[in-house]
Amino acid sequence: MDDNLIFRLKEFHTLETFQVAFYESQVSTSTNEYYSKAFEKMVQIEGGHANFFAQVLDKANIEVPKIVGSVFDFAGGLLGDMVGSTGSNNTCKLGVALENKAMEAYRTFITESKDKHYSELRNTLMDYLLDEEFHTLWLKDYMEKHPNAT
Repeated sequence: MDDNLIFRLKEFHTLETFQVAFYESQVSTSTNEYYSKAFEKMVQIEGGHANFFAQVLDKANIEVPKIVGSVFDFAGGLLGDMVGSTGSNNTCKLGVALENKAMEAYRTFITESKDKHYSELRNTLMDYLLDEEFHTLWLKDYMEKHPNAT
């Protein structure tokens, strides 16, 4: 496995783990049942992404970044609580920013993995890119339909 691929896998694992921590904080702090349900779904999906990348790294005998677990969970939760306290609109805006970062990274990685040797990985990356796009659409739609929600 080349260094660029290893870097990308670690990058995705880190980003997805941060998203999970951020979205989990929204589930635990919101009193809106629908809003919480949406974030529960995003936690489930993003957690699956993070686990996938951890498994790929582990299978390739590459150490999964350890700092992610403790520091990123804390940072994601803290940031989620702070942003959440200012209202769901700001939470959704930050969620869109995180999703945009993930989509940008996925698109780059998909382009870089055109080699047939990586076709299964590439297919999974495209599935995950679609997940990120759907999350972004939901977040934007929620902001539009609930502009004054707290």
